[in-house]
Amino acid sequence: MNNSKINHFLDTIISLDKLELLVLDIPQKESFTSAIGQRTSRKALIIKWVNSNGTVGYGECSCRPDPFYSHEYVDGAVQVIKEFIFPQLSNSITYRGLLAVLSKIRGWNFTKAAVEFAANDVIRRETGEGILEKSDTIGINQVPVGISFGLFNSHQDLDRKLDEIIDLNYKRIKFKISSGYKNEAIFKRISTIDHQNISFDANGSFKQEAFSLLNKFAEFGHIIEQPFPPGDFYLLKEYLQDFKKFHICLDEDIESYGNLVSFSKQMDEVNIKPGRVGGLYNTLKMIDYCNLHGLDAWIGGMFETGIGRAQNLQVARLLPDAKAHDLSPSNRYFIKDVLLNPISMVNGYIKENAFMNIEVDQQAIESMTVDKIILSL
Repeated sequence: MNNSKINHFLDTIISLDKLELLVLDIPQKESFTSAIGQRTSRKALIIKWVNSNGTVGYGECSCRPDPFYSHEYVDGAVQVIKEFIFPQLSNSITYRGLLAVLSKIRGWNFTKAAVEFAANDVIRRETGEGILEKSDTIGINQVPVGISFGLFNSHQDLDRKLDEIIDLNYKRIKFKISSGYKNEAIFKRISTIDHQNISFDANGSFKQEAFSLLNKFAEFGHIIEQPFPPGDFYLLKEYLQDFKKFHICLDEDIESYGNLVSFSKQMDEVNIKPGRVGGLYNTLKMIDYCNLHGLDAWIGGMFETGIGRAQNLQVARLLPDAKAHDLSPSNRYFIKDVLLNPISMVNGYIKENAFMNIEVDQQAIESMTVDKIILSL
Protein backbone atom coordinates (compact mmCIF):
# COMPACT_ATOMS: atom_id res chain seq x y z
CA MET A 1 0.00 0.00 0.00
CA ASN A 2 1.54 3.30 -1.12
CA ASN A 3 0.55 5.42 1.88
CA SER A 4 3.34 6.81 4.04
CA LYS A 5 0.99 7.60 6.94
CA ILE A 6 -0.23 4.02 7.12
CA ASN A 7 3.26 2.60 6.72
CA HIS A 8 4.40 4.77 9.62
CA PHE A 9 1.35 3.72 11.66
CA LEU A 10 2.32 0.06 11.27
CA ASP A 11 5.26 0.74 13.60
CA THR A 12 2.87 1.69 16.41
CA ILE A 13 3.55 -0.43 19.49
CA ILE A 14 0.56 -2.17 21.12
CA SER A 15 0.85 -3.55 24.62
CA LEU A 16 -1.11 -6.63 25.63
CA ASP A 17 -2.02 -7.90 29.07
CA LYS A 18 -4.78 -10.35 28.11
CA LEU A 19 -7.40 -11.28 25.56
CA GLU A 20 -10.94 -12.08 26.63
CA LEU A 21 -13.05 -14.16 24.28
CA LEU A 22 -16.76 -13.71 24.93
CA VAL A 23 -19.33 -15.88 23.18
CA LEU A 24 -22.77 -14.25 23.23
CA ASP A 25 -26.19 -15.55 22.30
CA ILE A 26 -28.23 -12.52 21.23
CA PRO A 27 -31.99 -12.95 20.64
CA GLN A 28 -33.33 -11.47 17.41
CA LYS A 29 -36.56 -9.54 17.11
CA GLU A 30 -37.69 -12.00 14.44
CA SER A 31 -36.34 -14.89 12.40
CA PHE A 32 -34.34 -14.20 9.25
CA THR A 33 -34.21 -16.57 6.27
CA SER A 34 -31.76 -16.58 3.36
CA ALA A 35 -30.46 -19.23 0.97
CA ILE A 36 -28.02 -20.22 3.75
CA GLY A 37 -30.72 -20.97 6.33
CA GLN A 38 -32.91 -19.55 9.07
CA ARG A 39 -32.00 -18.25 12.49
CA THR A 40 -33.71 -16.58 15.44
CA SER A 41 -30.66 -15.48 17.43
CA ARG A 42 -27.05 -14.60 16.74
CA LYS A 43 -24.15 -16.45 18.30
CA ALA A 44 -21.46 -13.78 18.38
CA LEU A 45 -17.79 -13.80 19.36
CA ILE A 46 -16.54 -10.58 20.94
CA ILE A 47 -12.82 -10.08 21.59
CA LYS A 48 -11.54 -7.75 24.29
CA TRP A 49 -7.90 -6.69 23.89
CA VAL A 50 -6.77 -5.39 27.30
CA ASN A 51 -3.47 -3.49 27.25
CA SER A 52 -0.99 -2.83 30.06
CA ASN A 53 -2.84 0.36 31.06
CA GLY A 54 -6.14 -1.49 31.38
CA THR A 55 -7.55 0.12 28.23
CA VAL A 56 -9.96 -2.22 26.43
CA GLY A 57 -10.37 -2.48 22.69
CA TYR A 58 -13.21 -4.47 21.15
CA GLY A 59 -13.39 -6.60 18.03
CA GLU A 60 -16.18 -8.78 16.71
CA CYS A 61 -15.79 -11.98 14.75
CA SER A 62 -18.52 -11.85 12.12
CA CYS A 63 -18.60 -15.50 11.14
CA ARG A 64 -21.70 -17.62 11.62
CA PRO A 65 -22.04 -20.37 14.26
CA ASP A 66 -21.95 -22.90 11.41
CA PRO A 67 -19.70 -23.33 8.33
CA PHE A 68 -22.50 -22.57 5.85
CA TYR A 69 -21.43 -19.08 4.71
CA SER A 70 -17.71 -19.85 4.84
CA HIS A 71 -15.53 -22.51 6.42
CA GLU A 72 -15.32 -20.45 9.61
CA TYR A 73 -17.64 -20.88 12.58
CA VAL A 74 -17.65 -19.41 16.08
CA ASP A 75 -16.34 -22.38 18.07
CA GLY A 76 -13.60 -22.91 15.50
CA ALA A 77 -12.65 -19.23 15.70
CA VAL A 78 -12.23 -19.52 19.46
CA GLN A 79 -9.94 -22.50 18.99
CA VAL A 80 -7.83 -20.77 16.33
CA ILE A 81 -7.28 -17.76 18.60
CA LYS A 82 -6.46 -19.91 21.64
CA GLU A 83 -4.09 -22.32 19.91
CA PHE A 84 -2.56 -20.45 16.99
CA ILE A 85 -2.87 -16.66 17.40
CA PHE A 86 -2.54 -15.87 21.09
CA PRO A 87 0.60 -18.02 21.63
CA GLN A 88 2.40 -15.89 19.02
CA LEU A 89 1.57 -12.59 20.72
CA SER A 90 3.69 -10.80 23.32
CA ASN A 91 3.37 -8.05 25.91
CA SER A 92 4.55 -5.57 23.31
CA ILE A 93 4.03 -5.92 19.58
CA THR A 94 3.91 -3.51 16.66
CA TYR A 95 0.87 -3.30 14.42
CA ARG A 96 3.09 -4.60 11.62
CA GLY A 97 4.15 -7.49 13.83
CA LEU A 98 0.51 -8.32 14.59
CA LEU A 99 -0.31 -8.42 10.88
CA ALA A 100 2.67 -10.74 10.36
CA VAL A 101 1.37 -13.09 13.08
CA LEU A 102 -2.09 -13.15 11.53
CA SER A 103 -0.79 -13.66 8.00
CA LYS A 104 0.85 -16.95 8.99
CA ILE A 105 -2.60 -18.49 9.26
CA ARG A 106 -4.23 -19.47 5.99
CA GLY A 107 -7.91 -18.66 5.83
CA TRP A 108 -9.86 -17.83 9.01
CA ASN A 109 -10.20 -14.23 7.86
CA PHE A 110 -13.14 -13.38 10.11
CA THR A 111 -11.14 -14.61 13.09
CA LYS A 112 -7.97 -12.72 12.19
CA ALA A 113 -9.96 -9.58 11.43
CA ALA A 114 -11.57 -9.63 14.88
CA VAL A 115 -8.16 -9.65 16.56
CA GLU A 116 -6.99 -6.75 14.38
CA PHE A 117 -10.23 -4.84 15.08
CA ALA A 118 -9.63 -5.17 18.83
CA ALA A 119 -5.99 -4.10 18.61
CA ASN A 120 -6.84 -1.11 16.44
CA ASP A 121 -9.65 -0.15 18.83
CA VAL A 122 -7.17 -0.07 21.74
CA ILE A 123 -4.98 2.34 19.79
CA ARG A 124 -7.95 4.57 18.87
CA ARG A 125 -9.18 4.71 22.46
CA GLU A 126 -5.72 5.71 23.75
CA THR A 127 -4.53 8.04 20.99
CA GLY A 128 -7.69 9.12 19.19
CA GLU A 129 -6.54 7.68 15.86
CA GLY A 130 -6.36 4.19 14.41
CA ILE A 131 -5.36 2.84 11.02
CA LEU A 132 -8.48 4.16 9.26
CA GLU A 133 -7.66 7.72 10.25
CA LYS A 134 -4.40 7.36 8.30
CA SER A 135 -6.22 6.79 5.02
CA ASP A 136 -5.69 9.31 2.21
CA THR A 137 -9.48 9.59 1.93
CA ILE A 138 -11.24 12.11 4.14
CA GLY A 139 -14.20 10.35 5.68
CA ILE A 140 -17.73 11.59 5.07
CA ASN A 141 -19.79 12.64 8.09
CA GLN A 142 -22.79 10.42 7.35
CA VAL A 143 -23.06 6.99 5.75
CA PRO A 144 -25.94 5.98 3.43
CA VAL A 145 -27.31 2.56 4.32
CA GLY A 146 -29.66 0.00 2.84
CA ILE A 147 -31.85 -2.77 4.18
CA SER A 148 -31.58 -6.47 3.39
CA PHE A 149 -34.79 -8.50 3.38
CA GLY A 150 -34.81 -12.24 3.96
CA LEU A 151 -36.79 -14.70 1.86
CA PHE A 152 -40.56 -14.20 1.96
CA ASN A 153 -43.26 -16.85 2.06
CA SER A 154 -45.90 -14.61 0.48
CA HIS A 155 -46.40 -11.21 -1.11
CA GLN A 156 -48.45 -10.27 1.96
CA ASP A 157 -45.34 -10.74 4.14
CA LEU A 158 -43.41 -8.63 1.66
CA ASP A 159 -46.07 -5.91 1.78
CA ARG A 160 -45.91 -5.81 5.57
CA LYS A 161 -42.16 -5.32 5.50
CA LEU A 162 -42.38 -2.62 2.88
CA ASP A 163 -44.99 -0.80 4.96
CA GLU A 164 -42.65 -0.93 7.97
CA ILE A 165 -39.71 0.71 6.19
CA ILE A 166 -41.41 3.04 3.69
CA ASP A 167 -40.86 6.18 5.76
CA LEU A 168 -37.28 5.31 6.78
CA ASN A 169 -35.91 6.14 3.33
CA TYR A 170 -33.31 3.40 3.07
CA LYS A 171 -30.90 4.09 0.22
CA ARG A 172 -31.11 0.53 -1.09
CA ILE A 173 -33.59 -2.32 -0.78
CA LYS A 174 -31.98 -5.72 -1.19
CA PHE A 175 -33.90 -8.96 -1.49
CA LYS A 176 -32.45 -12.33 -0.60
CA ILE A 177 -33.18 -14.86 -3.34
CA SER A 178 -32.48 -18.54 -3.86
CA SER A 179 -32.79 -21.23 -6.49
CA GLY A 180 -36.00 -22.41 -4.80
CA TYR A 181 -37.69 -19.00 -4.79
CA LYS A 182 -40.55 -19.27 -7.29
CA ASN A 183 -43.52 -17.40 -5.86
CA GLU A 184 -45.01 -15.57 -8.86
CA ALA A 185 -46.93 -13.13 -6.63
CA ILE A 186 -43.65 -12.01 -5.06
CA PHE A 187 -42.08 -11.53 -8.50
CA LYS A 188 -45.03 -9.37 -9.51
CA ARG A 189 -44.91 -7.33 -6.31
CA ILE A 190 -41.18 -6.63 -6.64
CA SER A 191 -41.75 -5.34 -10.17
CA THR A 192 -44.05 -2.62 -8.82
CA ILE A 193 -41.68 -1.24 -6.16
CA ASP A 194 -40.70 2.35 -6.85
CA HIS A 195 -37.15 2.70 -5.54
CA GLN A 196 -33.99 3.99 -7.20
CA ASN A 197 -31.70 1.25 -5.84
CA ILE A 198 -32.97 -2.34 -5.71
CA SER A 199 -30.76 -5.42 -5.77
CA PHE A 200 -30.89 -9.18 -5.24
CA ASP A 201 -28.57 -11.37 -3.16
CA ALA A 202 -28.39 -15.05 -4.07
CA ASN A 203 -25.69 -16.08 -1.56
CA GLY A 204 -24.23 -18.37 -4.22
CA SER A 205 -27.33 -20.54 -4.54
CA PHE A 206 -27.70 -20.84 -8.34
CA LYS A 207 -26.27 -23.71 -10.39
CA GLN A 208 -27.00 -24.91 -13.95
CA GLU A 209 -30.37 -26.43 -13.14
CA ALA A 210 -31.67 -23.06 -11.91
CA PHE A 211 -30.43 -20.84 -14.75
CA SER A 212 -33.97 -20.18 -16.03
CA LEU A 213 -35.04 -18.90 -12.63
CA LEU A 214 -31.91 -16.77 -12.34
CA ASN A 215 -32.78 -15.25 -15.69
CA LYS A 216 -36.18 -14.20 -14.32
CA PHE A 217 -34.39 -12.17 -11.66
CA ALA A 218 -31.89 -10.84 -14.20
CA GLU A 219 -34.74 -9.53 -16.36
CA PHE A 220 -35.59 -7.01 -13.63
CA GLY A 221 -32.38 -5.19 -14.58
CA HIS A 222 -31.20 -4.94 -10.96
CA ILE A 223 -27.77 -6.01 -9.81
CA ILE A 224 -27.47 -9.61 -8.56
CA GLU A 225 -25.03 -10.29 -5.75
CA GLN A 226 -23.07 -13.56 -5.65
CA PRO A 227 -25.31 -15.54 -8.04
CA PHE A 228 -23.03 -18.61 -8.18
CA PRO A 229 -21.36 -20.66 -5.42
CA PRO A 230 -17.95 -19.31 -4.35
CA GLY A 231 -15.29 -20.74 -6.64
CA ASP A 232 -17.80 -21.52 -9.41
CA PHE A 233 -17.71 -18.27 -11.34
CA TYR A 234 -17.16 -20.32 -14.50
CA LEU A 235 -20.93 -20.85 -14.39
CA LEU A 236 -21.36 -17.33 -15.78
CA LYS A 237 -19.92 -18.50 -19.12
CA GLU A 238 -22.35 -21.42 -19.19
CA TYR A 239 -25.23 -19.12 -18.26
CA LEU A 240 -24.41 -16.73 -21.11
CA GLN A 241 -24.72 -19.49 -23.67
CA ASP A 242 -28.52 -19.28 -23.33
CA PHE A 243 -29.21 -16.03 -21.47
CA LYS A 244 -28.11 -12.41 -21.60
CA LYS A 245 -25.46 -10.92 -19.36
CA PHE A 246 -26.66 -9.25 -16.18
CA HIS A 247 -25.17 -6.92 -13.61
CA ILE A 248 -23.03 -8.77 -11.07
CA CYS A 249 -21.76 -7.93 -7.62
CA LEU A 250 -19.41 -10.39 -5.94
CA ASP A 251 -19.37 -11.10 -2.22
CA GLU A 252 -18.29 -14.55 -0.99
CA ASP A 253 -15.84 -14.94 -3.90
CA ILE A 254 -13.81 -11.96 -2.67
CA GLU A 255 -11.73 -13.08 0.31
CA SER A 256 -8.45 -11.38 -0.57
CA TYR A 257 -6.79 -8.61 -2.52
CA GLY A 258 -5.79 -11.22 -5.10
CA ASN A 259 -9.43 -12.29 -5.56
CA LEU A 260 -10.39 -8.67 -6.12
CA VAL A 261 -7.74 -8.14 -8.79
CA SER A 262 -8.60 -11.42 -10.52
CA PHE A 263 -12.35 -10.74 -10.71
CA SER A 264 -12.37 -6.95 -11.05
CA LYS A 265 -13.05 -6.94 -14.80
CA GLN A 266 -15.83 -9.50 -14.52
CA MET A 267 -18.06 -7.70 -12.04
CA ASP A 268 -19.92 -4.43 -11.93
CA GLU A 269 -19.42 -3.78 -8.21
CA VAL A 270 -18.02 -5.47 -5.13
CA ASN A 271 -19.28 -6.03 -1.62
CA ILE A 272 -16.26 -5.68 0.70
CA LYS A 273 -16.77 -7.15 4.15
CA PRO A 274 -13.83 -6.18 6.38
CA GLY A 275 -14.19 -9.41 8.34
CA ARG A 276 -14.35 -11.64 5.29
CA VAL A 277 -11.22 -10.11 3.72
CA GLY A 278 -9.15 -10.43 6.88
CA GLY A 279 -9.30 -7.04 8.55
CA LEU A 280 -8.78 -3.32 8.26
CA TYR A 281 -5.38 -3.24 6.56
CA ASN A 282 -6.55 -5.58 3.80
CA THR A 283 -9.78 -3.60 3.43
CA LEU A 284 -7.87 -0.35 2.92
CA LYS A 285 -5.74 -1.99 0.22
CA MET A 286 -8.89 -3.11 -1.56
CA ILE A 287 -10.55 0.29 -1.29
CA ASP A 288 -7.43 1.86 -2.81
CA TYR A 289 -7.59 -0.62 -5.71
CA CYS A 290 -11.27 0.06 -6.35
CA ASN A 291 -10.70 3.82 -6.34
CA LEU A 292 -7.75 3.50 -8.71
CA HIS A 293 -9.62 1.28 -11.20
CA GLY A 294 -13.07 2.84 -10.99
CA LEU A 295 -14.77 -0.23 -9.50
CA ASP A 296 -17.89 0.51 -7.47
CA ALA A 297 -17.52 -0.78 -3.91
CA TRP A 298 -19.57 -0.78 -0.76
CA ILE A 299 -19.26 -2.28 2.71
CA GLY A 300 -21.35 -5.27 3.71
CA GLY A 301 -22.23 -6.70 7.09
CA MET A 302 -22.95 -10.04 8.76
CA PHE A 303 -25.66 -9.21 11.31
CA GLU A 304 -23.04 -7.85 13.68
CA THR A 305 -23.78 -6.39 17.08
CA GLY A 306 -23.29 -2.65 17.53
CA ILE A 307 -19.56 -3.30 18.09
CA GLY A 308 -18.96 -4.84 14.68
CA ARG A 309 -21.50 -2.59 13.00
CA ALA A 310 -19.75 0.56 14.27
CA GLN A 311 -16.37 -0.64 13.01
CA ASN A 312 -17.82 -1.42 9.57
CA LEU A 313 -19.41 2.03 9.44
CA GLN A 314 -16.04 3.58 10.23
CA VAL A 315 -14.73 1.85 7.10
CA ALA A 316 -17.77 2.77 5.02
CA ARG A 317 -17.21 6.50 5.57
CA LEU A 318 -14.05 6.11 3.44
CA LEU A 319 -16.20 5.31 0.37
CA PRO A 320 -17.88 8.67 -0.27
CA ASP A 321 -19.27 7.69 -3.68
CA ALA A 322 -21.04 4.51 -2.57
CA LYS A 323 -24.82 4.70 -2.99
CA ALA A 324 -25.55 2.52 0.04
CA HIS A 325 -23.91 0.06 2.41
CA ASP A 326 -25.48 -3.04 4.00
CA LEU A 327 -25.07 -1.54 7.45
CA SER A 328 -28.47 -0.64 8.83
CA PRO A 329 -28.57 -0.19 12.64
CA SER A 330 -28.02 -3.47 14.47
CA ASN A 331 -30.83 -2.76 16.91
CA ARG A 332 -33.14 -3.41 13.94
CA TYR A 333 -32.24 -7.08 14.36
CA PHE A 334 -31.78 -7.55 18.09
CA ILE A 335 -34.11 -7.20 21.05
CA LYS A 336 -31.18 -5.79 23.02
CA ASP A 337 -27.92 -4.58 21.50
CA VAL A 338 -24.55 -4.35 23.27
CA LEU A 339 -24.09 -0.57 23.12
CA LEU A 340 -25.18 1.95 25.74
CA ASN A 341 -26.33 4.17 22.87
CA PRO A 342 -27.48 1.93 20.02
CA ILE A 343 -26.64 3.19 16.54
CA SER A 344 -29.54 5.10 15.02
CA MET A 345 -30.42 6.05 11.45
CA VAL A 346 -32.02 9.25 10.17
CA ASN A 347 -33.56 9.40 6.69
CA GLY A 348 -31.43 6.54 5.39
CA TYR A 349 -28.14 7.87 6.81
CA ILE A 350 -26.12 7.08 9.92
CA LYS A 351 -24.20 10.09 11.20
CA GLU A 352 -20.58 9.64 12.29
CA ASN A 353 -21.27 10.67 15.89
CA ALA A 354 -23.33 7.48 16.19
CA PHE A 355 -20.44 5.10 15.44
CA MET A 356 -17.06 6.77 15.88
CA ASN A 357 -16.82 6.57 19.68
CA ILE A 358 -19.13 3.86 20.92
CA GLU A 359 -19.66 2.89 24.55
CA VAL A 360 -20.20 -0.78 25.30
CA ASP A 361 -23.01 -1.86 27.62
CA GLN A 362 -21.16 -4.20 29.98
CA GLN A 363 -24.34 -5.31 31.72
CA ALA A 364 -25.93 -6.30 28.40
CA ILE A 365 -22.83 -8.23 27.37
CA GLU A 366 -22.67 -10.09 30.67
CA SER A 367 -26.35 -11.02 30.50
CA MET A 368 -25.94 -12.58 27.03
CA THR A 369 -22.53 -14.23 27.49
CA VAL A 370 -22.72 -18.02 27.32
CA ASP A 371 -18.96 -18.67 27.41
CA LYS A 372 -15.94 -16.66 28.52
CA ILE A 373 -12.28 -17.50 27.99
CA ILE A 374 -9.46 -15.38 29.41
CA LEU A 375 -6.03 -15.67 27.79
CA SER A 376 -3.37 -13.98 29.92
CA LEU A 377 0.30 -13.47 29.16
